[in-house]
Amino acid sequence: MVATAAKVAVRVRSHRLSELSPAASVVPGVTTPPPGATGLSARRLIFGLVSLQIVAGVLGAFYTPLLTPIARNVGMRDADWNWFDSALAAVAAFALPLLTKLGDVVGHRRVLVATTVVVAASSWLAVIATDFWTLFAAFALQGFISVWLPFELALIRDATPPEQTERRIAKISSVLTVFFLVGSVLATVVGGQLFTVNGGWDALQNGLDAGVAPADIAGFRESLLAVLLIPAVISTLAIPAVAFLIPKPTARVVDLGGDQQLGLSGLLAVGMIVVGIVLGFGAVKLGGAALVPGWIIVAASVLSVVPFLRWQSRAATPAIDIAVLRDRRRGPYLIGGVFFTVVYSTATVPSVTFFATDPQTYGYGIGATPADISVIMLAMILTIIVVASLTTRVTKPATRIWLLRIAPFFFAAEFGWLFVFHDSLWHAVVTAVLGGIGAGVLVPGLPAAIAIAAPAGRVAADIGVANILSIVGATAGSAVFALALHDTADSTVTAAPLSGYMAVWIITIALSFVLAAILWSARPPLADAPVMEVPDVR
Repeated sequence: MVATAAKVAVRVRSHRLSELSPAASVVPGVTTPPPGATGLSARRLIFGLVSLQIVAGVLGAFYTPLLTPIARNVGMRDADWNWFDSALAAVAAFALPLLTKLGDVVGHRRVLVATTVVVAASSWLAVIATDFWTLFAAFALQGFISVWLPFELALIRDATPPEQTERRIAKISSVLTVFFLVGSVLATVVGGQLFTVNGGWDALQNGLDAGVAPADIAGFRESLLAVLLIPAVISTLAIPAVAFLIPKPTARVVDLGGDQQLGLSGLLAVGMIVVGIVLGFGAVKLGGAALVPGWIIVAASVLSVVPFLRWQSRAATPAIDIAVLRDRRRGPYLIGGVFFTVVYSTATVPSVTFFATDPQTYGYGIGATPADISVIMLAMILTIIVVASLTTRVTKPATRIWLLRIAPFFFAAEFGWLFVFHDSLWHAVVTAVLGGIGAGVLVPGLPAAIAIAAPAGRVAADIGVANILSIVGATAGSAVFALALHDTADSTVTAAPLSGYMAVWIITIALSFVLAAILWSARPPLADAPVMEVPDVR
């Protein structure tokens, strides 16, 4: 793993970065000097973005092996993580689309610095969280990490000559993914292993066996606090990485008057639709699947999409460009991200809580400790690193599109295997490797395809549209999984039922085939998309 990362780092420094020559960005009515004239250094830029991706990887993976201890610390049930994620998606629905489009107008670096500060603050909030709502606020603010990659790819595209856009973005997207996963490897190993080694897991189990509430188990609380300090410190270090390593473009005056450039009304409408879906599913969760008002809220929110799309089709600056979704060189990659989010990200939480379930108590699960969970996650992350590193060697668009089409079948194989074999640690490791192969192609491949085909000055905004759609997918997926895992028979039981887990696996297998069908309908993205008439200030 270290050798792979080192080779990538050397290759980036030696010749790939040297090819990132300055590229002028000319937009009708706006004169923009080339990045070289602004002192933008490709070497410093890549180094800064790689550093930020390592931090993002740490924050993205550090908490996963600790889901069960964190839930016990604030009095949550395992199934509540799905509703937790669903509620966080509602917060992101308002913030992320606005920030990505705002970055295209006022500057990607400016918004990147601001979100980095917010994410660092959220990591410290997670350290002191002892109740559900404090933890909710902490993880809600961490959702701002989602805007980092759109801004990074936008900055890379601005520094790349038009004739090299397709090849360069595809390769550097894979490089950034590799370093993101390097951070994930470090986080996975340190987080789960350290909590187990310093006695936190044993203290929790012994306390629960003795009938002591987690909040009153001093050894458990102290161990968890010490471990959670690590991502807080690392996220704080990301602030100087962005502020000092990513060069500043030449300052420009940008007119932000009115709703024309940001499309604020459209963005707010998107947020309200997603919030309606979340609240509707939340009402169903609280009142049960038979609660009619909850389903009415969900149905009304979904049906409101139709007039929203008609309105957006007539808007001068739509929040979601409907033409993009109809374009087979762009739309399938954005829509595919919805299902990819569910089968890769949203399905992770049920898998982790299943692995952590004690078979001696419930008759299923593998009784995995946080250290065991870190081993499972490490197997997936190392697989993703290897596959993503190999994709940097793929230069032909036709080959890349074939890889994207085949990748979803590995997710189907992952959960098909888990449906049949789910009794031991090595069974879980096999599922992690299968999922890692698919993710190694799609994690860098989908954002790169979107960035390649996006019009000049709209890279972050287009990836923002993908984020909007992914939020909807994550919201619906988390809610459906929560309904499947919710056991109303005994509210004192913290583990979800086996039948619920099997339902989740069947749903995920079906969605994997849907994702495959969508990507098979896609064509290689175009690198010569029309130029948008918006100022380019990075």
